[in-house]
Amino acid sequence: MSWLDRLLGSFGAEPDAPVRGDPSRVIATQRVLDRMAPLIAADGGEVRLLAVEDDDVVLSWRGACKTCPSRADTLQGALEPELRSALPWLKLVRSER
Repeated sequence: MSWLDRLLGSFGAEPDAPVRGDPSRVIATQRVLDRMAPLIAADGGEVRLLAVEDDDVVLSWRGACKTCPSRADTLQGALEPELRSALPWLKLVRSER
């Protein structure tokens, strides 16, 4: 990612589609992600919630996170434990393909 991409972030990007899934689960999941957002933003990245499909959470990576080689570590070591502690129904956390 170039310095200009980091500076501009998602400027000019298409608006996001609404998050799919059960509204109460979407809200609960988004609360956890909102708590984690400043830590991820400190490195120039962003994680967005795309969907809550049954007991699965689907995420999208943006900014520096999109091409970061440590993205899997961030998912498994930081995001997933936080989500699991707050969401007893959670089975799987995955990134969009």
